[in-house]
Amino acid sequence: MSVTTHVDDGARVPYPRWRRWVASLRRRTLLVRAAETGGDPHDRVYLGYGVVLLGLVYGPILWSALAQAVSAVPVPDAAQGRAATLVAGTALALGVACLAGLAAARAGGPLWTSPAETAFALSGQFRPRDVLRRRALLLTLGAAGLGVFVATGAAAGLAGGATAGARPAVLLGAGGAAALLAQVPLAVGAAAQAPGRRRAAVGVTLLLLTLGAVAALGALTPAALPVLAPASSPGARVGVVAGVALVAAVGLASAWLVVRVLPDELDVDAASAGQSRTVTAGRGLVGGDSGATADVLGPRTYRGRRASLPRPLLRPAPLVARDLLGLRRRPAAAAATLGTGALGAFVVRWGTDGGPAVLTVAGALALYAAARTWSDGLHAFAAQPQPGTLLPGTAGRAVAGHAVVPAVAGLLAAAAGVAGAPAGTAVAVVLVVVLALAARVWVAGATAAPPGLFTPMMTPNGDMSMLVLGAWYLRGWLVVAGATWLLHRAGPGAGSAALLLGLAVALAGAGVRRFARA
Repeated sequence: MSVTTHVDDGARVPYPRWRRWVASLRRRTLLVRAAETGGDPHDRVYLGYGVVLLGLVYGPILWSALAQAVSAVPVPDAAQGRAATLVAGTALALGVACLAGLAAARAGGPLWTSPAETAFALSGQFRPRDVLRRRALLLTLGAAGLGVFVATGAAAGLAGGATAGARPAVLLGAGGAAALLAQVPLAVGAAAQAPGRRRAAVGVTLLLLTLGAVAALGALTPAALPVLAPASSPGARVGVVAGVALVAAVGLASAWLVVRVLPDELDVDAASAGQSRTVTAGRGLVGGDSGATADVLGPRTYRGRRASLPRPLLRPAPLVARDLLGLRRRPAAAAATLGTGALGAFVVRWGTDGGPAVLTVAGALALYAAARTWSDGLHAFAAQPQPGTLLPGTAGRAVAGHAVVPAVAGLLAAAAGVAGAPAGTAVAVVLVVVLALAARVWVAGATAAPPGLFTPMMTPNGDMSMLVLGAWYLRGWLVVAGATWLLHRAGPGAGSAALLLGLAVALAGAGVRRFARA
């Protein structure tokens, strides 16, 4: 834990006189880091130029894609249904963003700091909020800009798509509200970096997700709307004004916490350690190592340490016993991923049963994300210097052994999500689960990027080789999203089912061949 919380503010050094010295310390840290990696310290300028260029080129495309995706979401015609849908979408978006903030806290952010800065500027010499003030202000402005981007795209989609356009007043109101509400996930992430506020950060996240789920249930269940969103009354305008005041108060309070309160409670040692892990992972990703992010969130916590290998499976199926032991030692992660998988299967069912394509894709991506924990044994097998040499048999036999637990977990999630669904919808959900698991086998088979991806690819917008490398890292997500979108467009049937099953077999076969060549 940081020692800065035990230092009296009266014993600290006034920071304004030492601001230039701290700035020179940061510049020297960057020079040392560049010298260690053999890079040029001025590469940050080129990186900034590349980020701005990509934003200007692909920003409008992403905004239009977001508007088109939101326009496909079914919105009830009644005012009560629209209100419930708006509350559900806002709360769920904030809840997911808060989950990202909790993950960022384990990786050294959002209030990041370096080991040198921790040792020479944040070990009690100065007040942390003075040292990190500019960084916190930049984070609040960045969160506000991202919130405006997402909210205006969603508002344009609800108004009929990107081409139909929305009234400027609607876009202005949505952007202003989003700029304020975007401070909530930032405050949650910063609070997760303070040991005394982590439980509160988790509680806020769960509260937002629960509120979003209840509002979504109300939007889907007309009978529940009168309870969740009462009909309009003469005091409706007062309620709108109260809601606007609440949004403003929550947003300003969150920004004030990030800038003035939470930096003083920051665990700077954990933040600097997480930042070091993130820098190391970034270097590995630039070098083509997809496994570099394995430790970016810090060491895993195993609560089921007393669990042992299931003896009935130890001799006939040792790999299955090993994978079951891994899940038993992480009961919270196993339960969370099973719930995520069941929710993803339900969303896929909703999308394939007359819903928009964005729901089918979102559910498939949730299943693919949940399958990462189920296939930990497969990824551990891939991390061996020579996969398959420690066990008798071929690499395909080992992959088949490690695929049993993910398959059982996927089928359980699918069964929970398709209970009571028609046969055609159930088959479609099971096929999506099979595709997600096959994509996991395919991705686990290659941990190093092919050298050909680093060949310069000159386009009118510059060298796109790094963009191709990023697509290679996201290949599993892209394949699952594209295949499920095509499945939704083609509709349920024998032809689309055969194509999806054939793709899954091809992906699994490619993964096994890569394991065999390793």
